[in-house]
Amino acid sequence: MTTRLYLHTTPITLQPAHGEAIALALSLDRLLADGLARFPPGEAAIEWATTTTEDALMPHVATLRAHPVEVLWVADDGLAALPTLLGDEARTRWHIDAVERAFNLLADVAAGLPAHRAGLPAQPRFIAALVVVRELMHHVGWQQLQLPQPD
Repeated sequence: MTTRLYLHTTPITLQPAHGEAIALALSLDRLLADGLARFPPGEAAIEWATTTTEDALMPHVATLRAHPVEVLWVADDGLAALPTLLGDEARTRWHIDAVERAFNLLADVAAGLPAHRAGLPAQPRFIAALVVVRELMHHVGWQQLQLPQPD
């Protein structure tokens, strides 16, 4: 079973394989406007974005867990830079461990590691999408992430 994630919609929407769509009280534009538009983001901006995402997600966790999901499908290009960041541009399916590794690189950059050294793209929208996807996978317990096939 899959759940589709629409990152570029306002609000961000999840569509389980069965059941109604779930709209989070969240958008990438809001995360950008409230602190993630600056690159590289600081620790406070990442912490705020994480907390904001958790606040929007928590009312829906039980509902999302009720749908047995094997794969979270990203329905748009919000995470298009992830394969490059993780060093495998041909790959489109990622385990939660890889998403956590990317998030940890983001945290390292926020703590002062030069972004170019970490390979973090200077794309604030990607940063916002990574925070959202990491929090979804972490709190709901999804293990696999599927990105769209590159054009």
